[in-house]
Amino acid sequence: MPVASFLLTILLAAVPTLVVANGVFAQHTIALAAAVLLAMAVRGADAELTSTTQLLKRFSVAILVPVIWMVVQILPLPFASLANPIWSATSIALNEPSLPGRISLDPGATLQSLFVYLVYVSLVVSTVIISRDRHRAETILFVLCAVTTFMSLEVLLGRLHFFAAMTPATDAPTSPFPAVAALAAVTNTALISRALERHLHRRDIRNLASVRLWLGVLSGSFGIAAAIIAMAVLARGTLLAAAGFGLIAIAFVAAVRRLGFRSWPSAALFTGLVVIVCALAVPRFQSGGATLAGLARFAPETVALAGRMLPDAPWLGNGVGTFSAASRAYQNVDATAPAVPPSTAVLVAIESGRLALVILAGFAAQLFFVLFRGAVRRGRDSFFASAAAAGVLVVFFEGFLDSSLLSPAVRIIVAVMVGLGLAQSAGRTSGLKR
Repeated sequence: MPVASFLLTILLAAVPTLVVANGVFAQHTIALAAAVLLAMAVRGADAELTSTTQLLKRFSVAILVPVIWMVVQILPLPFASLANPIWSATSIALNEPSLPGRISLDPGATLQSLFVYLVYVSLVVSTVIISRDRHRAETILFVLCAVTTFMSLEVLLGRLHFFAAMTPATDAPTSPFPAVAALAAVTNTALISRALERHLHRRDIRNLASVRLWLGVLSGSFGIAAAIIAMAVLARGTLLAAAGFGLIAIAFVAAVRRLGFRSWPSAALFTGLVVIVCALAVPRFQSGGATLAGLARFAPETVALAGRMLPDAPWLGNGVGTFSAASRAYQNVDATAPAVPPSTAVLVAIESGRLALVILAGFAAQLFFVLFRGAVRRGRDSFFASAAAAGVLVVFFEGFLDSSLLSPAVRIIVAVMVGLGLAQSAGRTSGLKR
């Protein structure tokens, strides 16, 4: 298990390097690392595997539904009415009446997307197994804070003329830097919470000259400041509001724990607050004429392309991983650059159907409530689960603002944060039995 923890730390530390690496190389590296991590993690103690199985059992439907849906999109369908219209047109053009119809425009791309999905699921499972130990979990949190803060500083350095050529572009929809900056604010808030919790459980609680206390508070404050400034430099005001939701969630958990509230009433109260805020914000977007694609503020041609694709997308979708293939019919003949979706929500609606957005939102809500409940019920280690719950909230809102979840760097950070939060959402012995 120590070797697996070391490999996970190395993978996290390599995230800034993967940002500038070739996409195919980065994905192959992550796949290999995830396979090795899972193989080494499952060799741990039987108690770790048993508790992990019990913990993940409640998410079995959420894990399996995307797998089943992608397999259905790949397989030939007996009913031609359910298949993508392109297959019937191809059958007529090639004079092949027996050509099987499928939902996916490109079964190979959908199969590759299924493989990528399983890679990150295995990374979550490996993180859960590894971070069941509190000391290993703290190490992973420290590395997450360091990596996300460093990438936030990269955004600031990229505005300087000397470093501009060495920093990747930060204004593309798939750029990982805005998402990482938002997650940096969350992880560093958890770091401050850890320092305060550790100090409150010390015998000399009135000794405010503790080096550990101020080191944690100042380090976390520096990371939060770097993240906020990075989001402001990127002119992502809406993302800054989404990050604010995450910080409020962490503060809310700390407050209800001190007040002694129960988990489910606390979750219901926080959900009510989020619903009220969203209800106040939605009319503002509607008055501006914003649609699902228009919520992402990027180049007009990028948003316009997605706006034309959305109404034409079948209700079963075009197949996961086929956005680039489907967009060719909507691009100019002389277009050389591949089309990029303006947001993850648009990508899901086009590739998997609009109903998939509702289903995925339900899965995200389930994950948030489990983490939120675990954070409220936990003791001094509640900051792990509260940070993961806040991260899920931030990523969900950001899914409507950009397509940064297509970046391997963001996927790694989110997968590790979720695994870390799930592992520490219950005690090693009694937490799962409550």
